[in-house]
Amino acid sequence: MLDRIFGSDSFVAVTEALNAATMRQQVIANNLANANTPGYKAQHVVFEQRLSAALQQRTGAQFAVPQQPLSSIRPEVVTDNSTSMRTDGNNVDPEKESADLAINSIRYQALVQSLVDQLHDIKTAITGV
Repeated sequence: MLDRIFGSDSFVAVTEALNAATMRQQVIANNLANANTPGYKAQHVVFEQRLSAALQQRTGAQFAVPQQPLSSIRPEVVTDNSTSMRTDGNNVDPEKESADLAINSIRYQALVQSLVDQLHDIKTAITGV
């Protein structure tokens, strides 16, 4: 019974997106802390594209394609080795990181509100209030 409630696609997607936002906060903070470290390469979190692809697979595929469980989609930290902003090899752009931090904060708050709404709906279904 609880698996149907807390294992639903929407609940799993929101909780995994919260995990990704938390990880992203840590990665951005680490990038900013190393903005002046020679040779440091910026990192970023990859998650939303994978989640979107898995959700599209669920809505687009009907029978032939096995579906990847949403709970198996995890955020991943990727290092950007393709660029160098400075001669010392560091590629952290503090302005971009600060903007990403603000965007991530807004995304996190929206995800928390979505989770609160889902839990409220569950409570209403159980108690009728």
